[in-house]
Amino acid sequence: MEEQRSPRVSVILPNFNHAKYLADRIDSILNQTYGDFELIILDDASKDTSMSVLEAYKNHSKVSHLLFNQKNSGSTFIQWEKGLKIAKGEFIWIAESDDLSEPTFLEKCMEAFMLKPELGLVYSASTWIDHRDKPIHEPDHENSSADFDGNYLIKNELSVGNPIYNASSAVFKKELLNQVDFSPIKKMRYTGDWLFWTMLIKDTKVFRIGQRLNKFRRHKDNVSGEAEKEGLQFIEGYTISQYIFKNHDLGWFEKQIIKAKWAKKIALFNKSLVQNLDFKSDTRLNFYIQLFSLIS
Repeated sequence: MEEQRSPRVSVILPNFNHAKYLADRIDSILNQTYGDFELIILDDASKDTSMSVLEAYKNHSKVSHLLFNQKNSGSTFIQWEKGLKIAKGEFIWIAESDDLSEPTFLEKCMEAFMLKPELGLVYSASTWIDHRDKPIHEPDHENSSADFDGNYLIKNELSVGNPIYNASSAVFKKELLNQVDFSPIKKMRYTGDWLFWTMLIKDTKVFRIGQRLNKFRRHKDNVSGEAEKEGLQFIEGYTISQYIFKNHDLGWFEKQIIKAKWAKKIALFNKSLVQNLDFKSDTRLNFYIQLFSLIS
């Protein structure tokens, strides 16, 4: 009997309480014009009607795994790791459960890998949408396609922010996971993906597709808005900058540039938002200590 060939791409869909978006999200994956993929669906003990929505897809030929946690893991990044261990594909797409994609997303990403074999990660420009699928933002810096060296991105972008701000926009080679340590990633509430990319793209090439093939949903129920309100992009981002300082060969001048960029970010941070952060007094104090020790 002939052995069944593994799919070229593994699509990992981690879900928690996104029942209202799930069917449209899964359909946007299953309707991709590039069809050589498996879909791994992971539900993290959702309390809404996600289970009934997902059960409708359990017999679909593309769905290789449909797994329900009995107890919530506490972290989407734990779910990422679980899905990555199951994945059989040479390439990985982590498709967040509340986002959407254009039908040609995978096709365009895989075309880029075919044309440029040296690439380790490809991501597309995104349109930000609200809970009703209405476009609300299109970042100007993504208007054109661009090639990047991974180490350049780490030193000049990821040291102060996350240019690959939505996992749904990216496809990467599974072999790069050998340089990813999930231990610190799973401890993060908000910026685990930021640290993940920092580890993943070391010593590889990255390509951004200028077409807006990904739809990044922003709504009151997703992690981003609440985490930003709590200032986690600063608290956890600080930790990532320190990781880069420790693990990458940065000269004195390069470090000063990074510190200056952080100082500018802090200065521009809305003071009224800082004053209204949902912090206990000791946590607020720690917040300021961490921020200003970075630029000292």
